[in-house]
Parts: sequence; C-alpha cells; structure tokens
Amino acid sequence: MSRRRKADDRTETRAVQKLRARLAESHQLHDLTSDPLLHAVRLERFRVSVTRSMWFFLALGLGFTTTGVHEFLAGHLSPADALWWGAWLVEPALAGILVTLLRWEAEMLSRGLDVDAAPVVWLKRLLLGAPLVTNVWSSLRPPSGQVEYGVVFLHVVVPLVVFLIAEVMPVIQHRCNAARDRVMADAGPRTTTPAATPVTSAPTTAPSTAPAVPAAPAVREVPRTALKLPAHLQAALTSKAAEVRDQGRAVTPADVQAAVNVPDAYAATLADQLNAAA
Repeated sequence: MSRRRKADDRTETRAVQKLRARLAESHQLHDLTSDPLLHAVRLERFRVSVTRSMWFFLALGLGFTTTGVHEFLAGHLSPADALWWGAWLVEPALAGILVTLLRWEAEMLSRGLDVDAAPVVWLKRLLLGAPLVTNVWSSLRPPSGQVEYGVVFLHVVVPLVVFLIAEVMPVIQHRCNAARDRVMADAGPRTTTPAATPVTSAPTTAPSTAPAVPAAPAVREVPRTALKLPAHLQAALTSKAAEVRDQGRAVTPADVQAAVNVPDAYAATLADQLNAAA
C-alpha cells in the first residue's frame, strides 16, 4: 500500500499538489468563516465602527453650529463684553446635554430596550431645533447687514444634517442589534461536550501478595461524519451518538437535531453517516 501511494504521489505534478493544498486550506477556511458566532462578532465590530464615525461627524457639525449660536447671541458685541465670552458656552452646553442623551439612548437600545418616551423625544428635538433657529436667524440678519446666500445655505444644511444624524443613530443601533440577534438565533444554542467523569471501580479483596489493580474504563470512539462541520458541532454530534449507542439503538434524525440545529434533510444525512460508521 505504501509503495502504491508513493507511486501515485510521483505521478501527480507539482501544480496538482499545490491545488490539493489550496483545496484543503479552502475547506478549513470555509469551516471557520461559516461559524455564526464569527458573523455575530463581525456585526458588532461593524456597529461600533459606524457609531464612532457618526459621533465624529456629529461633533464636527456641532462645532460649526456653535459659531452661528454665538453670532446670534453676541454678534453685535465686542470681546470687552462678558456676554461675548459667555455666548461661546451656550452651544457646547446644549451639545453636551444632547451627546449625553444620545449615549444613554444608544446604551438602552443595545440592551434591547426601546426609548420612545415623549419627554426624551421632545428634549432631543429642542436641543437640535434651537441651534437650527439661531443659525438661520444669524445668517439672515448678519451684523454687517449684507446677506450671503452661501452662508445662509450652510447654516440651514449643517444643523439639519446634525438633526438627522441624531435621529439616524438610534436606527443604526437597533438594526445592527436585530441583525446580530438574528444570526445568534439561526445558530441555535451551542452544545458542548460534557466532561468525562472519572469512574473508579469498587475495591476488591485480593491476596496480600497481589494488590488489586483497578480495571481501566473502556473508551468507545465514535467516528466523525464525512461532511464538513465546525469543531463544536462535530463534538456535539459525537457526544450525542455515543449516548444513543450506549442505549442500544441507532442514531435518528431527531437525535441529530437535539444536538445541533440543522434542517430535517441534513439531519437525516448525518444520522445515516453516523449509523454507517458504527
């Protein structure tokens, strides 16, 4: 047999051997990338990345609206007046409240709790509507008296974008969490192989010249299925098959589905392979 295998290896070209290696690697990668837990982790990382980007652009927009609020409150004053300096703190204070509210809302949504109370909605709209009104007013009534339509456009669009970002962020949180929960529901409960408990034999009486030696427990191996399955699913099937065979019966599709969450046809195929390998 070894001579025949060596002869077959010599007949294969180097290109065929490389393709066989790539095919084996592809099977391993498929087993890993098809694991639902990996998809759930990717969705969570994607949600965090999108949320950070939205926070960054929201901060930029709030920084721009700060100038409009200051122009509305103290555009006619000089730096010698205390209100000119205090006006710079109005928009950061409102923005701080808004950011704190959005962080709380995002945390509640990540826990699966809806945030639709009327006071929360009205407070968020007030914090977003006040910069819009002040920015538009300050651009239509500038201290110089000359209205620049480009400035008016920016002072209208940027507060609206900030408003919509604040409204869209909860939707992003909710949809990403729903997608993650759907992936975890499709994966089903993970089944782990129970740890083997040591079995000790009862003490037996023996002559003093020959001390009793405990018999080693018999270990029954269950062959793996021919189909490609992730490691934790294969371990669950192996444990379930060993349990069924200890009961003196064949593995059924219902036994397979009790161990792993698979369709009926796929469960029947796995049961046949486990029974054939016995």
